[in-house]
Amino acid sequence: MNILIVAGGTGGHVYPALSIAKEFNQKGYKISWIGKKDSLEESICIEEQFSFNALKSKGFQGKSFLKKINSLYFFILSLFASFFIIRKIRPDFIVSTGGYTSLAPSIIGSLFCPLFIHEQNSVAGLTNKILHRFSKLTFEAFPNTFNTLKPKLRFVGNPVREEILGNLKNTDTNESIFKILVLGGSQGSKQINDIQKEILTNEKIPPHWSFIHQVGKLESTELRLAYECSGIKFEIKEYIDDMGEAYNNCDIVISRSGAMTISEICASGRPSILLPLPWSSNNHQYHNAKFLKDRGAAELTDLSVSSYKDLFELLIEIERDHNKRLKMADNATAVFPKGTSKKIFKSINESLSIQTQ
Repeated sequence: MNILIVAGGTGGHVYPALSIAKEFNQKGYKISWIGKKDSLEESICIEEQFSFNALKSKGFQGKSFLKKINSLYFFILSLFASFFIIRKIRPDFIVSTGGYTSLAPSIIGSLFCPLFIHEQNSVAGLTNKILHRFSKLTFEAFPNTFNTLKPKLRFVGNPVREEILGNLKNTDTNESIFKILVLGGSQGSKQINDIQKEILTNEKIPPHWSFIHQVGKLESTELRLAYECSGIKFEIKEYIDDMGEAYNNCDIVISRSGAMTISEICASGRPSILLPLPWSSNNHQYHNAKFLKDRGAAELTDLSVSSYKDLFELLIEIERDHNKRLKMADNATAVFPKGTSKKIFKSINESLSIQTQ
């Protein structure tokens, strides 16, 4: 069977789509992909030897009036281009993971074959809110993200990269060093860096603490100096090649609360302190983080420099309370369902089997 994956833009849309594509590809299905040119998804398709088709598209939400007009123009162009691409591919079904790149090809594709969508966040994005009405099944990472058309909803969690799951280990270590992993995302987080600088400058850091701090491409000279002056053990990394190992070798994670990051944290069974990005669309990062906090898997504080004392006090509390840390880790592993890609594979095949009967 020929499957069309529609995903583009950020890693939060692309990596779940990749996990799903790999699951089907391992079962002998042929994968085609629609995304943006010169993008993350295009480089992945080259590496995985998937057929790739490029569309031009522009984001709509949060843009000025003129840019919104421009994005509508590209959307109309994408509708026509999608028609010809899909006629050429002739997919048996389509899997879309949202993002503005996905809207036009998913709408056009749903006219020709079944459409299945996956929403990664606790609050659905605009594209998936629209596509939910066209989908045969809608897969949710968080329960009750959609409140309409419930018979076609499936709560499955987020597909997590295999390298995260490949080497999990117990968090109950007797090591004397308290290891803290600070994640800024692929682009880095200036806010988290600034908060950490305040902690290092103004607080007395316990000598048995150590940090791995991922900064992306952001300038980190002042951050490095603050770490050096504190006298504690640290590593600053632009990019972490083996995230599975990084999760497995830490006692706690400090991070923003994008859907895929918190899914990886939970899959790794790590406690976390989450600092939601306050200007994320529909404030979805706050709702993601609150979902974990309500289940005892994470603590939540503000992503502002003035909150540095709160973050430091949470680190002190969690490090001292060994039982709380282990309980948070246990709760984290229970937040989301396991084997998401396999669940999606099974649900889609069952759905298609019923359709052909």
